[in-house]
Amino acid sequence: MEISLIMNQNSYVGREYLEALKKEDIKVDVLSIGLHPERDLIEEERCGKLWSPKDQVSLAKYHYFYNFPHLKSKQLNRFLIMKKYDLGIQGGTDIIKENIIDKYKLGILNFHPGLLPQYRGCSAPEWQIYENKNVYSTCHIIDKGIDTGKIVAKKQLNTNYKSYYHFRASIYKEISIFLVNTIKNIIENKGFVNKPYNQEEKIAVYRKYIGKKKIDYIKKNYFNE
Repeated sequence: MEISLIMNQNSYVGREYLEALKKEDIKVDVLSIGLHPERDLIEEERCGKLWSPKDQVSLAKYHYFYNFPHLKSKQLNRFLIMKKYDLGIQGGTDIIKENIIDKYKLGILNFHPGLLPQYRGCSAPEWQIYENKNVYSTCHIIDKGIDTGKIVAKKQLNTNYKSYYHFRASIYKEISIFLVNTIKNIIENKGFVNKPYNQEEKIAVYRKYIGKKKIDYIKKNYFNE
């Protein structure tokens, strides 16, 4: 099965996923988009510098990397037509449009850090804690909406609750385990184990950035900080 992962250059999420796939000897093509620094200072601040994925140079010794200036580039479009991938993985990039999605036989998977459709949008991990819910990840097929595609699988995450920083730093490490198991099942079964199903729109909620005030509340009341 031909699989590619689409990520902004040096995406922390993508790098975490690629390292997890490497450990299970699953080699994928990597479509690296744009020019981005190795260190993500915003992510480092949010995680208290506790999350530092394997560097892209090291990962390129195992996975095949192809570089493109942006998602709208003609080079990328021609490349996808030529490669005819079966499956894609969203590894941290801008919104992927239908002209790219349609190039994949089975579609492109996104591993959203929240239970869908109740936690669409931003700050899904924080919103779940704020509302006293378990923290989930949902694997869904990307479509033209935001977090609206058909659901492939859901998994409760075993995140680290030592502190808020430990919590944030553990989210995508946990999701990468979910990702690997999902991809292995698809490869072994030459397709989806269970038919992806539509989200229940009547219970869907879009979440905005939760804001510093609520994060401080979480830190104080959930993590005792």
